[in-house]
Amino acid sequence: MSVEDRVRSHFDADAKRFDAIYAERKGPVAHFIDDVWRGVVQRRFELTLELLAPYEGKRILDVGTGSGRYCVAYARRGARAVGVDFAEAMIDLARQHAAEAGVDDACEFRVGSFPDVVTGETFDASSAMGYFDYVEDTVTHLEKMREITVGRMVASFPKSREFRAPLRRLRFRIAGTPLFLFSRARVDSVLDAAGLGGAEIIDLGRDYIVVADA
Repeated sequence: MSVEDRVRSHFDADAKRFDAIYAERKGPVAHFIDDVWRGVVQRRFELTLELLAPYEGKRILDVGTGSGRYCVAYARRGARAVGVDFAEAMIDLARQHAAEAGVDDACEFRVGSFPDVVTGETFDASSAMGYFDYVEDTVTHLEKMREITVGRMVASFPKSREFRAPLRRLRFRIAGTPLFLFSRARVDSVLDAAGLGGAEIIDLGRDYIVVADA
């Protein structure tokens, strides 16, 4: 089974648990786990919303959109959002969230692999948060994001040297799901190879956040 197939299988099965990280109403134990172990998910969400502002009139691509939380937030702020993900269960959740938020007319969700599902299109901005954790050919995907983004692009890269990294490696190894972690030197290397050598890199604890402008 390919890397993509194994990752797709993982997120089809894990869609609701992963999406629960963003939920505001949860028990104290879940709050503790999410704050300590997955707090970066919420922090990078808030940071991305700041980095891509303003939104009015923009068309924004979210690569590896998962349950569509980023697209819904973009649409609420005045953008038209396109979210792509190869896990159908995630896209089902994304469409549900957009409808519940009343922004389904400003959100388009596509099941499929990036960049195939956006061939021939361009976007004013793009994001890929929690995406490169599961991508084998990092450089090719970054190059494609750069080619189709005419404004700002934001992407996250999980650190290989961080206190949660060993446990995360073990958990994904047991699950049989590929996981790719990055040293700062490797982030610099893939950015150079993708033509993004001048990008800003923000240290966000568990992740490096890359911010690049066309």
